[in-house]
Amino acid sequence: MNYKAKVVPNNFSVSAMELAQLEEKQQFQKVHPLKKSELWAWDMASKYGVEASNHAIPCNTTAPVIRCVTPFLGTYIDPGAISLYVSSLSSILSFFTSLSISAVADHGSYKKSLLIVFSVLGCFFTMGFFIIQKPRLFWVGAILSPLAWTCYNVCGVFSHSFLPIYGHAHPYVLAAQARGESLSVVRKVEEQVVNDLSAYSGAIANIGSIIVHGVCIGLSLGMHETSLSLQIAIAYTGVWWLMWILIVAPWLDARPGPPMPKGQNWVAYSWKKTYRTLLSFKQLPEIFKFMVAWFILSDGINTMPAIMFIILYRELSFTHVESLIMSVLLSVMACLGAYGFMYLRKIWSLTTKFMVILCLTLYGIQMAYLVVVPYFTDKAGLRTSHEGWFHVLYYGIIVSTFYGSCRVMLSELCPSGDENEWFSLYLLADKGSSWMGPFITGAIFSLTGDYRRAFWFPLALILVGVLMLSRVDMNKGKDQARNFAQAKEHRLATTTYPPHETP
Repeated sequence: MNYKAKVVPNNFSVSAMELAQLEEKQQFQKVHPLKKSELWAWDMASKYGVEASNHAIPCNTTAPVIRCVTPFLGTYIDPGAISLYVSSLSSILSFFTSLSISAVADHGSYKKSLLIVFSVLGCFFTMGFFIIQKPRLFWVGAILSPLAWTCYNVCGVFSHSFLPIYGHAHPYVLAAQARGESLSVVRKVEEQVVNDLSAYSGAIANIGSIIVHGVCIGLSLGMHETSLSLQIAIAYTGVWWLMWILIVAPWLDARPGPPMPKGQNWVAYSWKKTYRTLLSFKQLPEIFKFMVAWFILSDGINTMPAIMFIILYRELSFTHVESLIMSVLLSVMACLGAYGFMYLRKIWSLTTKFMVILCLTLYGIQMAYLVVVPYFTDKAGLRTSHEGWFHVLYYGIIVSTFYGSCRVMLSELCPSGDENEWFSLYLLADKGSSWMGPFITGAIFSLTGDYRRAFWFPLALILVGVLMLSRVDMNKGKDQARNFAQAKEHRLATTTYPPHETP
């Protein structure tokens, strides 16, 4: 039986309702390697800084070669390193915040409610950048940036957990089950529709990103690239984020879970539930293999563009407008890549795991070039602006497929009924590791004075991650998830718990 032709046609499309639900995800897709708020912190730190060779001379940020340091806590720090440290702080704060509340979203309608609450907070934090009116207040930006991005990341915990739920309830999957198709066929159908939903979600996210960056470019050009234009751009992204959340909220089904146990402290409850999930590694070894591989890989993939953008901005003298144009082109390439890889997957019936390893192989080639070439010549290896444009576009054409395929892998391995909890751990693994890359690369630059040496770190992580990911048995993992869900359902049906206890 050719299930692709009879069950899931290649012209698969989503309904208007599904598009409205997918549109909500555009606010949480990982697309932008360098945050505007980080760029603002760097810019203000540079203006408050001094020349590295003579601390009595104020820093000239318009000079062709910028060599500035900023006084901070009794020492002098490179503004580029400050950007990396701010990124690390964002990841650490996101990790603890998500871990403290994510399990609550498994109950009632909290998933949707918390999604809206943190969107409102994120909008307020982005608008708070208007407080920074003098360069010496750059530290305010270093506080607001982690807070805003913590809200962004926490919202991602709640939004991404909808993906496996949509996959289980999709009409094509239900139709295959109703016809009495074999388990392997049903799984193939679900794998394809979830991949398609993920790809369409990524495309919508990138279209939104193009619009946002187009407006930001207009603001920057119209205001002659002033610091105020960057402040307005940051605030605009927050307003856009909140606006679309409020627009799609009426169409987003809360899909409520069981009631929240009475008398529970949210933080203690979330930590306790996460601890119990971690103890289930013996019943779910394949998904834990995936989570460890993801913990390593996400740090490498997140660190790579951060290093590239700092080199482009600091050493190749890219302006604010050029950075925004590059972000637009990055989104365009991500959108094209999402559709391109989707059709390759359908034509050759490629598995989700193969797509992830393919993306990592392409990234590994890019990292190997950036690591090896600078040792043999000073004319290549991210030394020119043309190389900068090429490497960012190369990264962009892969990024959407990589992250989308990783989410689909998790949805395939995730036990039914625990979607939000496992996607919480998925994003916690991402944010829990992503502080290491910026921190270590910042330390490497402080020791060597060359950001290109820092590319060794993401390359090593990618190699180790691929080796671990290759050991994940997807069919075995799906069986483990099904057995785990059935055992849990049987236990809940035969056991009575006091209202204040967690099953």
